[in-house]
Amino acid sequence: MAKNYASLPSELEIPINSILIDHDPEGRALDSEMLLRVIESIMHHTIESQDSQHSDSIETSGLELDDTICMTANEILGKCYRKESSHTITLDVLALLGRYRWDAKLLLALSAFATQYGQFWVVMQSKTRNSLAGSISLLKQFPCNLNKLDPVFKALIQLADTMIEVIKSVVRFEILPIDFVELQSDTVAATKKLIYMAAYWVVRSITQCILLLINLRAVGEDKDEQFRDRYAVSSIVWEIVSLKSKISSISTELRGRVDNCKRQTEKEIRKKLVNLFQETHLDNQEVLRILFALRDDLPMKQSNEQEKVGISSLKNKVVILLISNPELLPMEELFFLVQQTYDHPSHSDLDDSYAILWVPICGSDEWSNSEVTIFNILSNSLPWYSISQPWLLSSTTIKYAKEEWEFNDKPIMVILDSLGKITNVNAADMLWTWGAKAYPFSTSREKGLWEEEKWSLKLLLNNVDPLMTMWVEERILCIYGSRKLDWIRDFTAKIKDIQSLVPELEVVYVGKNGHSNLDSNIICVIEKEKLSKCLSLTKIHLFWHRLESMRRSKLRLGYPTDTDHILKEIEALLTINENTNNEGWMIIGKGSSTNTVRLHGNEWLKFITQSSWKNNLSKFGLVNAIRVSLDPPAAEPCSHPRIVRYKEGLMDETLICGNCKHLIKKSIIYDAE
Repeated sequence: MAKNYASLPSELEIPINSILIDHDPEGRALDSEMLLRVIESIMHHTIESQDSQHSDSIETSGLELDDTICMTANEILGKCYRKESSHTITLDVLALLGRYRWDAKLLLALSAFATQYGQFWVVMQSKTRNSLAGSISLLKQFPCNLNKLDPVFKALIQLADTMIEVIKSVVRFEILPIDFVELQSDTVAATKKLIYMAAYWVVRSITQCILLLINLRAVGEDKDEQFRDRYAVSSIVWEIVSLKSKISSISTELRGRVDNCKRQTEKEIRKKLVNLFQETHLDNQEVLRILFALRDDLPMKQSNEQEKVGISSLKNKVVILLISNPELLPMEELFFLVQQTYDHPSHSDLDDSYAILWVPICGSDEWSNSEVTIFNILSNSLPWYSISQPWLLSSTTIKYAKEEWEFNDKPIMVILDSLGKITNVNAADMLWTWGAKAYPFSTSREKGLWEEEKWSLKLLLNNVDPLMTMWVEERILCIYGSRKLDWIRDFTAKIKDIQSLVPELEVVYVGKNGHSNLDSNIICVIEKEKLSKCLSLTKIHLFWHRLESMRRSKLRLGYPTDTDHILKEIEALLTINENTNNEGWMIIGKGSSTNTVRLHGNEWLKFITQSSWKNNLSKFGLVNAIRVSLDPPAAEPCSHPRIVRYKEGLMDETLICGNCKHLIKKSIIYDAE
């Protein structure tokens, strides 16, 4: 083997033109981050596993490979057996990989070596306990004793680590969006020249490493002179170290060049982002390309579809940028978000007018294996688009999201209209509240929806639970909450007296916010003793989460807490929920009617202990009977005019004015038409 290293060509002798003439990339790229993890795992596991059988699993579910790795290994092996020169083999391998980008070429070549190296070690580590591995070792004439080759294997690992470092620099350069920014031409040219040199020396080193694996069979019978004593091993180690030194020198210079290119790129992207959303665009394409600053023409994926997707798929659509950490949301909130967006009744009416693009941002500079695994599971399961390799996002884009959109690990939803203009820096709360009905999710639309809304049980419960959504339209509904079982038992016992007189009354426990064992126990008791209907623990969490979203939405839009009726009611409920000493509470109403009544535990006790409520029930109806019992109306008629559409039986009802608590005097007005 040593004679193959005798003459290493200088930089001037590397035939760069010959390398470039076969370089004709077809846009083929690999998941470089994941493939590098696999290669590193193989190279280091082979040494570490001699002492331990434990290994960390590597996430590979999103890794797609064809037979190119096997073809590359066979190309090198065949030419090594024919004793062709390392220089010739290097050029032939680069020609074979001509359709790939530079980072992919080097990754595939290194994968070919890692495969051969890993296969060798799988056999060597298993042969003493697996007869099949022992037979393969015998036929391949693998050495029986590897102890004297430890320095060689350690040198190989160090060389592989150095090659991985230089490949990482090539990967970093290849993903820079140099097509969207203007860099200094001499900087780019000098960097590319170093990449060509790195490609040659990495592939040549890989060729030599595979040749070494072939020659290891000579150790078994000590027939080859270069393995007969420790000096031959030292010679091999020296040759490997020489290659490592050569590549390390290129790697150091290349890293500096790529860092310079990255700084220039980030600076240019920052300039573009500052003015990007102030300019007028014909569509959203330029905004999305610059915002995600990826060189990949297909930077997205959609659910578990294998084919990657281009930015053009979002053209002429309102785009919801769902920015979060890799874990996204608790599972129950995630399912509710899907329900509010893609399973919402309004979604089918919009004819794909909007799309969600998930942009995960990691809290640290490096993604961990667990974060990659979680991202792959979620992105393959959820119905929306995702950035396919979010770990490659520009640091400028990440910084922009944190500074301009105030992303701080809690999910936000930034809305881009079809022209790429930001219409809402966080529409999360309106999506929790109204779902797809909130389209096009702009701030003005959010204000418009609140202007249309009135305080009602329908607003409180809409879409939280399908059965309750139906009940709220058809029946009188009483929702209540408490964490005191004695109060719950007493309340449900007494309200059953009312249910016997008002059959359409449904009573549902909606609990208090926050998961706890106490909540679970209360639900179990309510269901076991059949005290009332109740939401599941998950639905209880969603009910309160949605209520908090309503409060945030109102406050962000500047509604006053002292005069806005909806906000006052929301604040009152959340305050009750936060008060641990509170006995309990309830709200009674029907559908979208604003005629609702909210009671604290003491108010309920005051009402139910009065003897007059049964008489008032038939006269005023349940909600008004409660109101009249607690606050008797004045005898004089109400002076607040109110016009409602006529319906059968309306004139026979007794109505109480919500403003002055007086009896409403009814009259019929006829339309001239």
